[in-house]
Amino acid sequence: MEDDAKEDENMAPVSEHFKLECAKNSEVKISHKYTLGSTEQQSFCVRYDPHDRYIAQGCSDGTIRIYNVFTGK
Repeated sequence: MEDDAKEDENMAPVSEHFKLECAKNSEVKISHKYTLGSTEQQSFCVRYDPHDRYIAQGCSDGTIRIYNVFTGK
């Protein structure tokens, strides 16, 4: 149970309304690098391009935003 408490402390909030959570007992580790876009708006879909250079984000306002993975812009 101590490990679970430590994991919860180390989780980076996605925004004040949303939190990123990992499945318990998973070997996959997630770390927060930077926040892309606004934390005020909900994302419905996120996809990487085939070469892992860009991320496409489908937003709740109907827009699609494209981000460079390396620069965050």
